[in-house]
This record gives sequence, C-alpha cells and structure tokens, in this order.
Amino acid sequence: MIFLISLILTAAFVWFSADLLKKKPVVCYIAAAVLSAAAFAAGQSEIKFPEWFSTYVLGIFNKGALACALWCAVAWAAALPNGSAAIKKIMPVRGELSIFAALITLSHAVTYTLSYLDRISTFSKYNISPSTEFITTCVVCLVLMLIMIPLTVISFKTIRKKIKPKTWKNIQRAAYVFYALIYVHIMVIYLPKVKRGGADVILSILLYSAVFFGYAVFRIRKWYVKSKKPAKSGALNAVCTAAVVLLTGGAVMFMQPGKDAAPKRTGNSGKKAVLTEEATKAVNDDTAETTTAVAEDEEKGGTTAAKTTKAKDGKNTTETATADKKSDDKDKDKDKDKDKDKESENESVEDSGNSSQEEEEAPQEEQQQAAAEPEVQYIYNNGTFTGTGTSPADEGKDYEGTVYADVTIENDVITAISLSFPDDDADWCVMAEKAIPGRIMSAQSADVDASCGATRSAEGAIAAVKDALSQARK
Repeated sequence: MIFLISLILTAAFVWFSADLLKKKPVVCYIAAAVLSAAAFAAGQSEIKFPEWFSTYVLGIFNKGALACALWCAVAWAAALPNGSAAIKKIMPVRGELSIFAALITLSHAVTYTLSYLDRISTFSKYNISPSTEFITTCVVCLVLMLIMIPLTVISFKTIRKKIKPKTWKNIQRAAYVFYALIYVHIMVIYLPKVKRGGADVILSILLYSAVFFGYAVFRIRKWYVKSKKPAKSGALNAVCTAAVVLLTGGAVMFMQPGKDAAPKRTGNSGKKAVLTEEATKAVNDDTAETTTAVAEDEEKGGTTAAKTTKAKDGKNTTETATADKKSDDKDKDKDKDKDKDKESENESVEDSGNSSQEEEEAPQEEQQQAAAEPEVQYIYNNGTFTGTGTSPADEGKDYEGTVYADVTIENDVITAISLSFPDDDADWCVMAEKAIPGRIMSAQSADVDASCGATRSAEGAIAAVKDALSQARK
C-alpha cells in the first residue's frame, strides 16, 4: 500500500514541481535532505506516533517506498515513448530528479544500516547464524550504495561538464544494474513474508513486479523501435503488454510457497520454542519438587497437609500426603493419668481404662484429620491455551507484528510453551524463542525480563503468554 501511495506522490511531484526542480534545484535538494533527516530522527525517537502516521508518513521514507518510486520515475523516463506528455515532463529534469531521489534514499539507507549493524552484533553475541535472506540483503544493499553514490555525483551539472560525454554515458549504464538490484532487494525482503501468505503481500509483489518488468520490457521496446524503425507499433505494443503480464504473473507464482510450506499461523500449530541447557535445567529443578503448606489447626491441633508436585515422564502429578501426630499436650495429660492410675488402681484396671479411652478418642481424631485437610484449589484450568500478543512497533525495523503462544498447564504448573512469530523477522524471533520460554517456565510467571537481543519480539511473546494464562484462569 505504501508503495502505491509513493507512486501517486511521485507522479504528483513530477507533474507539479518539475519547473521548480529545474529552476531551483538546490532548494529542492535541501528540502529532500531535511525530510530525510526528519523522518530518520522521528523513526529513532521514543515518541509514540499514531499508527497511521508511522505507517503512511514515516513509513514511505524510512522503509524506502518513496525513494523506490522516485527511482522508478527516473528509470521510466528512458522507457516512455518519445513525444509523450510524461516524457516531456520527466526528461528535462531527469538528472535533478535522480539527485532528489538519492537524498530521499538516505533516511532509508541510514535506518537500515544501523538496524543491520545491530543485528550483526547480536548474532555474534548470541552465536546465531544469520539467515540466507539477511546475508543476501546485506550484499545487495552494499552493491546498490556503491552504484548509487557515483551515479548521483556525476548527475550534478558542474561535474557532468567535466566528464567526456562517452565516458559519462558508459558510467550511466550501471543504472541498469542498479534498477535490477532494487527489484532483487525488494523480492528478497518479501520472500519470507510471502511464505506466510497474505493478500497484501501478493498485491505488493504484483505492483512492484508490474512496475519493474514494465520498465524492462518497454525499455527494450524503445531500443527496438529506435534501431529497427517498424512501420506499425500496434502489434509490438500488444506483445510488450503481454510480456509484462506474463513476467509479473510468473514472478508471483515463483514467489508463492510450495505445497509443503507452512501456512500462516491460525491455530495451535507452530514451531516449538528451543530452550537452552541452562533454561531446561532450571525448569526441571523448579518443577521436580515444590512443597506448599495448606492448613494448620491451632485448637484441635497438630495436623499438617502438604502438596508435593513432581515431574515424571514429562508430566506433572500432584500428591497430597497427611501425617497424623499426637500433640504434646495430650501426651502429657496421658502421662499424668497414668501416674494417678498407678497410685489408685491396679495395673489391670489401668490397662482396661486406657484401651477404652483410646477407642473413644479414635473417631474424634479422624474427624479432626478430615477437617484439617482442605481441598486443593487451583487457579488455572488444565490444558493447552493459545494467546496472542503484539511486538511493539519500532519504525524502520521489520520485526513488529503478532505473536502467538501455546501454553500448557497441569495443576497450576506451566509445563510447556510454544511460540510462533508469523509477522516477525526470523533472525530476531529465534532469539526470543531461546530466552523467553525458559525464563517463564523457570519463574512459573510471565513477569520476566524481556532483554535477550530481540527485546520487542520478546515483549510480544510475553504478552501472548499472559493472554494465554488469562484464558486459562478459572
């Protein structure tokens, strides 16, 4: 959606500001630099902007959508038919427009450079192997910057005049590689997203593919018309249009996940969280034996009930044991009775009296025992419950989104946690998966520290676990 908005803004800018860009290019360059700096600063700040502002205003700058649309305008200037109204608007300011596009690109480039450097540092710290998509993106972005910088520099008229026309033209041919790599960069980013499905992703791929393949096909068409000079172009236009449709459709089909690919998460299915050895050991130690005192009767006295939770064969069972004791007071009373009985009665009468007394007290002690042993009250229902959470949005870094958590509870003990991050970057969510389940199961509480190198993904996971626990509560 933001690319479509960016294309509309670019068309409006070129149509209404072409004269300003031609007459006062420096003013436009300064404006582009200020906009890029402001968007970057806003994206890095702690200010909580409205969602629409973060997505449709900051997003078109920091996510590179507006820069891409501007580069598409520069590219299409060489593919449009000669004499058309659009080419008359763009071609006179093509050099200035490319400089303007490069300055707008800065906010996107700096934002993601910092993000990627941070990720590389985190991978090293936590000994995590980066994904193929991440490595490819880094390489492509580096090549794009190495091409963009010299092309932008030689687009200034003062510098262009110092370069031989033939040499300048040869350098400018690198722009074809630049445009192709922009499309590759976009598709590499969308590849993990398309595997999770979603109509918005498919529409984005359709739009990007139509724009870039359309440029490639019609650029070839213009070269063919210029060199071959066909008498009629109607059939040629039809062939070009069909080629664009086929290439765009082929790109979408190629990007579609295979039959064995996992669909977008909708229920309890999902990848299981991987615990570190320390986290697993802590969970086993904590769930192996937990003893809680539940009652003590001061007046009728001396009876203690205890609940012991043990882990056996991966499942937790609860056993309640009650030990019967005689109080010290009763022992003393009986000793005194025995002393008195020895003085006043013979041994046979004493034995008979004591037996009768014990038989009478036995039912009373059973009643006291039953009264002192209350029924265990559990807070949560047993079973597996699914909760959802949202990673806090951090503009310019693609790891915000919905997080799902499957939490298994047995007699108020969290025995298993499964996390799924359908909207997050795989490199980030793996760090949250390794840290958060172990911490929660060790503490038997969702109130744990989210710091793990992927704080926002971890915060979303914690929120999902809390939501699952709220559903499990009786």
